[in-house]
Amino acid sequence: MKHRYDSKIKLMYTDTDSFIYEIKTDDFYSDMKDDLNLYDTSDYDKNNVYNLPLVNKKVIGKMKDENKGNIMTEYVGLKSKMYAYKTNNKIEKRLKGIKKQTLKNKITFEDYKDCLLNQKLKYVDMNLIRSKFHSIQSIKQNKLALSYKDDKRFVNGDGITTLAHGHWSLMHLDLFNE
Repeated sequence: MKHRYDSKIKLMYTDTDSFIYEIKTDDFYSDMKDDLNLYDTSDYDKNNVYNLPLVNKKVIGKMKDENKGNIMTEYVGLKSKMYAYKTNNKIEKRLKGIKKQTLKNKITFEDYKDCLLNQKLKYVDMNLIRSKFHSIQSIKQNKLALSYKDDKRFVNGDGITTLAHGHWSLMHLDLFNE
């Protein structure tokens, strides 16, 4: 990807087997057609608006558009496994450790933005069933859901961009002797 787009691509998020990129190009789907051997397009609609053929189904190592051609218009990444994005027809939210029903009903896309831009923590109440010594109990837990504090990366002064701990550009900072 970097080879093709050079300075017009930015890695926004990465996980074990996924990447979210911001790509600046005139027509990404035309670019995809040029390098179709790199992509798994098998989940696109048969009559998709980009006229992409359905190829490389489940071929290991091929890149796959999880949004199936729905363009991501807005993205907020707070930290690992804590992000949300908008496409033209849906809002997708990911939040490890929070029940899906709680995420769906009590946390909005705007909450993610508010957390990032205004450094506002978001707590939610969750009803849980716990078993302790074979005694089942129903409990209500108030849990931190959204946090701008990323302890796995170095957050730059803008509060948005991050670098991996140990990044070469951080070597001049004496962070460990404070």
